Amino acid sequence: MEDTFSPVLHRINGALRYRAAHPNKPVPPPAEILTRYSQPPTELTQRAQDSLANLANTANIKKVPPKAKGRKRAREVDKPLSGLDIGALLGNEKRIKISAENAVPEFKQLLATSEDPTIIRKASTQLGEIIESYIKHSVGDSGYGRAVEAIRVFKEEMIELEEPDVYNTWAQGFKDKLLGDALGGDRREMWWLVRVNKLGLIHRGQSDVSSVTEEEAKTVSYASSNW
Repeated sequence: MEDTFSPVLHRINGALRYRAAHPNKPVPPPAEILTRYSQPPTELTQRAQDSLANLANTANIKKVPPKAKGRKRAREVDKPLSGLDIGALLGNEKRIKISAENAVPEFKQLLATSEDPTIIRKASTQLGEIIESYIKHSVGDSGYGRAVEAIRVFKEEMIELEEPDVYNTWAQGFKDKLLGDALGGDRREMWWLVRVNKLGLIHRGQSDVSSVTEEEAKTVSYASSNW
């Protein structure tokens, strides 16, 4: 133990000392003594190559393909090359119902594990109802924070999944209810939070597949106030 050192502590101290003496030179790499125990011994690694190759061959280990750049779609869920259903092996069942107490994590988990557009729409409907419930049963503004966070996640996930119409359809109805005093009375303060946090319609500047232009998102009025 006396021969192991804190790489972070000594690296920072060494970098400061070097730059104080050489202000215009790049900081050299860390000393070998600081990184000695962060990598396995070279001799051991070389001796283990045959065993590692046999293990990889026996276990049919394959490289995970790199994720494609760009936004994912609900139908394009990454699958292992072996074809194994890891969720089924571990006994994990997909949940279609999300709870108000843990809505955001459950919603995100369901979208991450589902490739069925029908399930995604059902989950979105449930989340929308939960958001409205947060506001309707809010004493003053006590539930507004949870509602804003849930709306933010809802919008971000639909942008990533390239399903803007799911969010926009809900958002239009939500606005009508909110400004029509249908969610527990006067909730104009909640509407102000929606606008301040830019939680309006998903436009083409945010999603290429959106049918709403950026100008429409700013000017179209569904009740008494623009998005």
